Amino acid sequence: MTKERLNEIIKLKREVEQLREKLRELNYGDNETIVTDRVRGSMAQFPYLPRSFTLVGCEQMSEECIRKRDAIGKKISDKYHELYGRIDEAIDFIQSIDDSDLRQILTYKYIDGLIWEQIGQCMNYGTSSVRLKHDKFMKSIND
Repeated sequence: MTKERLNEIIKLKREVEQLREKLRELNYGDNETIVTDRVRGSMAQFPYLPRSFTLVGCEQMSEECIRKRDAIGKKISDKYHELYGRIDEAIDFIQSIDDSDLRQILTYKYIDGLIWEQIGQCMNYGTSSVRLKHDKFMKSIND
């Protein structure tokens, strides 16, 4: 397991979140958007007095939008499959390490996606101590 391989987990998570944001943007017309309009007309019976009517309904999603949504959904599914495979691989690697602090650092960094300051706070260590321990270990496995 290399640092680059572990960093791929973080990159895949970002990529999935970007795709999910695109999907949220496309779902605007997925029968959840209520639209209203006002029209003028008259009663069907005599006397024909003009009045306003309010129409309420759901916005219809276009075929193109549905195709895009489905394609992005497929990409998200594929990326999740790849992501969870990488996470399982990383967890197996991390659990094989004897040092508990190092297991926590690697889990916080690569599985949970925390930054160095957050990892230090979680472990009650200084940021530089956490990073130094991490870098020393990474150098030892890459040599």
